[in-house]
Amino acid sequence: MLTAKGTIKHENWNEKPYREAPPQKSTTADIECVFDGDLMAKAQTTFLMQYPSEKACHYAGYLLVDGALGGKTGTFTIFEVGTWENGVASSRWEIIKGSGTGALAGISGTGSYAAEHDKTVHYRLDYQLPA
Repeated sequence: MLTAKGTIKHENWNEKPYREAPPQKSTTADIECVFDGDLMAKAQTTFLMQYPSEKACHYAGYLLVDGALGGKTGTFTIFEVGTWENGVASSRWEIIKGSGTGALAGISGTGSYAAEHDKTVHYRLDYQLPA
């Protein structure tokens, strides 16, 4: 198993509510992500987000990753599920089986990140590629 580490920058965050029943709110968020470090890539995602209150959020979505990992280029998809509580976002990742293309075909793995709002996001991705 190999490990990739680095940072993520979330750009062009476009969040829109589709249901509001205070204090609860349901939204979608279209986000562009830029990965730096061992994974040099860009990713598009749309999250479904549920706020049970103004101080907490649960979210899930798919990151469509396009770039280079460990010197190999291609694309793959990450399923992400996470929470935001007390100003800290925490996510868990799973690479979708069969989603890898190019030199990243056959990739598998899991990862995570935790970050305070408006702070640098540090990720860890544990992955495996076929021999």
